[in-house]
Amino acid sequence: MTLLQLQYFKTLARILHYTKAAKELHIAQPSLSYSISELEKELGVKLFDKENRKIRLTVYGEQFLSYVEKILALLDESVSVLQQMAGSALQVVHLGYFHSISASLIPSIMAGIYSQEENRRIRFQFLEATSFDIFSQLKKGDLDLAFCMHRDEYVESTAIMRQPLYLTVPSNHPLAERSSVTFEDFSQEPIVMLEKSSSLRTQMDQIFARHGVIPNVVFEVHECNAALQYVALRFGISVLPRVPAMEKNEKVSVIPIADDKQAFVRTVYLLWAKSRPLSPAAQRVKDYIVEHYAIP
Repeated sequence: MTLLQLQYFKTLARILHYTKAAKELHIAQPSLSYSISELEKELGVKLFDKENRKIRLTVYGEQFLSYVEKILALLDESVSVLQQMAGSALQVVHLGYFHSISASLIPSIMAGIYSQEENRRIRFQFLEATSFDIFSQLKKGDLDLAFCMHRDEYVESTAIMRQPLYLTVPSNHPLAERSSVTFEDFSQEPIVMLEKSSSLRTQMDQIFARHGVIPNVVFEVHECNAALQYVALRFGISVLPRVPAMEKNEKVSVIPIADDKQAFVRTVYLLWAKSRPLSPAAQRVKDYIVEHYAIP
């Protein structure tokens, strides 16, 4: 089995047409057919089925494709790492984070990293999305490092900050002038919640369940800014982390929640995948963040 055979297989699996695949690969169609045939002989299974002039992946081909894509992606990554080590390539780090830390944590980290001379060649490609989406992109291999609340056994993580949650209410709400509130003060209010995939939604559901209260959910939204907009329109209240849009929104009041048990605090983690080695640049970024921001 050769690297060319794997590249040919991946291209044919995407295009599902021998002539078009051969043209894209800049080889003759008989060469492509022979290469795939030899690969199938070596594996002992059929990777493609023919249906008239069309082809499709067999169940063996579909399974094999997932591994081939990982192998070729790792190969590309290894070339990039070696080039970075040799200083012949731009040192790019793919970093994901969610909106509520975009104005507080991220600029501080960037300033610290670039204050060190050895990091001046590092460039970042940022992805801002929900915690769940960031977590998914990290596991897919599209990110080197990620800030989020989600974790599982496939990632390494370290706690970076504790993020308090606040009650947000319309500015004319009876609670709007309070210096703080308790859960009992707002537990019966119509509430705007994030979608069930959100870690914040999971946390809020657990809080309501512990108090034996069924929340009166009036809207489910994808991210915090959308929830804030519905609060401003007086559809209900919401429990959210502090986000930049709160500072400019005169239609919303943001109130601390009295919380002896820290139920209304969430932990932000820095994550990286267990199965993929970090590039030298990503490793330096990770080491800097852990050294300067990690908490017990």
